Amino acid sequence: MIADDHELFRQILTLSLEEAGMEVVATASTGRQAVDATLEHKPDCLLLDIAMPEMDGLAALSIIKYLSPNTPVLIVTALADPLYMARAGELGAEGFFSKGVSADELICTIRSLITGKKPGRTLTQTVEPPAPSIPGSHVPKEEALSALTHDLTNQENVVLSLVAMGLTNPAIEDKLHISKNTVKTHMRNIFSKLGVSDRTQAAVWALHNGYGVISETLN
Repeated sequence: MIADDHELFRQILTLSLEEAGMEVVATASTGRQAVDATLEHKPDCLLLDIAMPEMDGLAALSIIKYLSPNTPVLIVTALADPLYMARAGELGAEGFFSKGVSADELICTIRSLITGKKPGRTLTQTVEPPAPSIPGSHVPKEEALSALTHDLTNQENVVLSLVAMGLTNPAIEDKLHISKNTVKTHMRNIFSKLGVSDRTQAAVWALHNGYGVISETLN
């Protein structure tokens, strides 16, 4: 599966993968679509961009790895920044490539993941020279860097991402299969760590830092 907000890149990558004998079961152009489509299709490997509308790729990754931990994820992005790479590793990504990576290397890594073999290089070594930026591309705000370094646990990041998408506490309980008290504990911790006093302020903070769209709810 491919999640990237540039249609041309999705099309070119799809052709490359299909020529290599792989099937692209779904594509997504936003972080939220990436979460929904991954949970629906359970792909053998997800290629995930970072800079996407509605929810950035790292926020999407945190939800995907929580709800579908066995889905291998390769980050493929123009944002070849060590901070993003480190955060992707913390969230469970199996690899991190810039869009300057060759199709052959990407395909080789995908095959290794699908067959259960570890890629030939570790995540911290898979960064290629940054690809040229695309005019008009969606890039996370600079303030989003604070979200990547904030002292939230992985599960608190997942809960905050769902709050940013407009989910109520009962909906989060159902989505994550956790108790009411656990959700409340996570919310208290999130408020304390972000320095906010209520759910609305947390949602605004999350939106400002690239966590998602607070005006919609997740079905």
